[in-house]
Amino acid sequence: MKINIALALTSAVFLMAWITGFVSVIFSSMSVTTPDPVMSDLLASGLLFIAIIELLSIISFSGSMLFLLKARKILSRWYLAVPMCIFLSLLVITNFLVYFNGKPFLSEPISTAETLWIALLALLSPCSVLFFLSSYGQDSSTKVYIVVSSAASLFSIFFLFLTLIEISRWASIEAVVLPLIFYWTILMPAIGVCFLSNATMYRENDNSEEEP
Repeated sequence: MKINIALALTSAVFLMAWITGFVSVIFSSMSVTTPDPVMSDLLASGLLFIAIIELLSIISFSGSMLFLLKARKILSRWYLAVPMCIFLSLLVITNFLVYFNGKPFLSEPISTAETLWIALLALLSPCSVLFFLSSYGQDSSTKVYIVVSSAASLFSIFFLFLTLIEISRWASIEAVVLPLIFYWTILMPAIGVCFLSNATMYRENDNSEEEP
């Protein structure tokens, strides 16, 4: 049961676009009925989104650590989950740096902290491939999760390469906004759904590698 909970928690940051979008709709509706200048400023600057993403990152990091602690006892390839823990911990720190960046979120010029933030999100896809490989064979759907995360990884690496070139040239991400949105709203949530599906399908008592 602990691994099921860990997998569900790890999915949090991958669903950030859906969750922040939902929260944005709620707060925008509240601002229309009862105008709040402070909340409007937070929405306009993107600080509310970063605060939410920081919370989701902490939840995912906690889930990945819980998975790692449990997997060490029952999975022979538990070490493949380590990169996910490392990158999520870096994302937690980077979110903090972006929040106190002193500028509207992703506005020009793109800061070093924001560049690192984009890179870490892109690298979560390859980390998810390794994460799923750590429990490969535990249920029949694991192969599907690996295929989905691998496809997202190919896009994310290519997208990251283009983004870094664009930022190095113009300190802007205007030319790669559409791939960015596609990755955040479609591909990352697809991986998040895989984590949630894995959480419901995973059965520890089916594990043939369990240690005494």
